[in-house]
Amino acid sequence: MIEEILKDYINFIRTFESLLKEKYKQDINPCSFSHTYFERKGTIEGIEYWFHGSGCTAQKEDVIYAYDIAVNEIEFSQWKFSEFIRTHPEYQKLNYSVELVEYELYQLINKGILGWNIIDGIDETSFGCVFKEYRVLQEPPFLRD
Repeated sequence: MIEEILKDYINFIRTFESLLKEKYKQDINPCSFSHTYFERKGTIEGIEYWFHGSGCTAQKEDVIYAYDIAVNEIEFSQWKFSEFIRTHPEYQKLNYSVELVEYELYQLINKGILGWNIIDGIDETSFGCVFKEYRVLQEPPFLRD
């Protein structure tokens, strides 16, 4: 089921990005031109969005799609993906625990659908944290019947 949920998440993000590319006549990822061609906060076709740092949060009908982008690769934390599940009217009924989501995402790493993005050496941190995000290596369709 997590593969199906991930597929919906990725497809929404790519559709949203396509709407912005079409509206602003750009062929690059909207995260790359958000500060140049349009306001970093706005609405398009019922989707509220705000760009931040290296990513974007989009919201449609109370469903939250938060993600980061590196060139054209979608990256997300477990928390961002869990927020999508929590706010989605169908997926929230599954009542997935944080541990189950983490386990299932890890299985997608083993399948080559996701990979790790390890962020370390962050400036101005004295506590030596290492942050990990998931990065999408293989976009839909990747579901196997």
